[in-house]
Amino acid sequence: MSVLKYGLTTKIALLTLAVALVLMAAIALALFSFKQYRTTLNEVADRELQALMTATRLVQQAESLVNASAMLLLAENHFSRRQAVFEVEDRQEWIGRLVTDLSTYPGDQIDFQAIHQTKDELVGNLARMNTLVEERINLRADVYFRDRTSQQDLERLELIDAEIGEMIRANRELSQDLTVTVGHQVSLIRSSILSSVETINQGMTLRQTWLLYSGILALLVVFLTAFYINRSVVQRIINLQRALSLDRPRAQDVPVEGDDEIAWMAQSIHRYVNKINAHEGRIMEMNEELSFLATHDALTKLYNRHYFDRHLNQLSQKDESESFCIAMLDIDHFKSINDNHGHDAGDQVIRMLAEELKAALPEAAMVARVGGEEFAVVFQKLSLKTASQYLERLRLQIEQLPIHVAGVDLRVTASIGLAGYCQDRDLIACLKSADMALYEAKRLGRNQLVVHTISKEGK
Repeated sequence: MSVLKYGLTTKIALLTLAVALVLMAAIALALFSFKQYRTTLNEVADRELQALMTATRLVQQAESLVNASAMLLLAENHFSRRQAVFEVEDRQEWIGRLVTDLSTYPGDQIDFQAIHQTKDELVGNLARMNTLVEERINLRADVYFRDRTSQQDLERLELIDAEIGEMIRANRELSQDLTVTVGHQVSLIRSSILSSVETINQGMTLRQTWLLYSGILALLVVFLTAFYINRSVVQRIINLQRALSLDRPRAQDVPVEGDDEIAWMAQSIHRYVNKINAHEGRIMEMNEELSFLATHDALTKLYNRHYFDRHLNQLSQKDESESFCIAMLDIDHFKSINDNHGHDAGDQVIRMLAEELKAALPEAAMVARVGGEEFAVVFQKLSLKTASQYLERLRLQIEQLPIHVAGVDLRVTASIGLAGYCQDRDLIACLKSADMALYEAKRLGRNQLVVHTISKEGK
């Protein structure tokens, strides 16, 4: 079953997409909230304020209707009466129209039945009042043009005036009732407006909360993205940089974590570090081998002539005065070994003799192969007597050394020349003295030790 793996680029892209989606959602929510806020305000302005203005005009028309009824009361002829009636009918029409408009307002607490009832009573009273005023005008005209006024007409006029007065009081009460009813309606409309505003504020508060949460979520996603990038990218790159900044980084110093682009890069660096370290190890081995070969003899692993000369030069430059002994050793009749048994046999003899030199002489002694079959030994802080004892013991061991070469037993001897009491500044003379002692040992028959002593005057 294959497992779906996401690289670092894909993960960062997904986190960036998440941030973008959260921000887009927050922006969309803000735009939607502002749009709904404007729509609700427009609805309030178109409906609530229109209803409030309609109710206010209705109150004004109701008061104007009372004033028109006063004009009707004061009418002295039919012309004035008809003008007052026209004014009353106009106010009645306006009141009816405004009540109809107000009835279209969707409110559950509006008592339109009481409004219509009050309006109808007021209209009926005005119609009755118009009839009474008309009758009053006619009676007054009859009384005016007659020679005698009947008591019945006077009583009738008194009754008409009394009834008109009652009508005026009733109309005022009805007008007040209509004003109170409409005022209550105005109060309801204002309450509805306040309720709508409160609903809008609650909706905006809720959307502000959602916007706040969206902002917090966006900040959290941004923080998580930054934390992820810092942990998964920056810190890992810093760790790689620290590992590669080491003088000699090892493969285990290179952190390889995860399975993404940086991990793949770390794996490549890990492999290259392994290869570099392997090459460096081989180069160091070669350098060590070259360094060893520069100062040692390849056949015997003893110091070579170059190192021997350099060592003598360093001893001669020392500030402290110190006594030395130098010995020269040569294998007797070595050429005949090469001629009779071959160079391989000669090399084997040299190697065995070198092993004897290292085993028989003290560790502080510097032993070097300075020629084909010639060796040199430098003794520091060792008396001439002790050095000669070491060399004589070595000569006897070489003489008794069993050497088997190509099925043949060989007997090898060595001639040794020793120069003692050499001073730092007289090493060259001491070396020559040891060389002369060696030649003297050969001249005296080989296989012996000859010791020369150098005095302070160089003799």
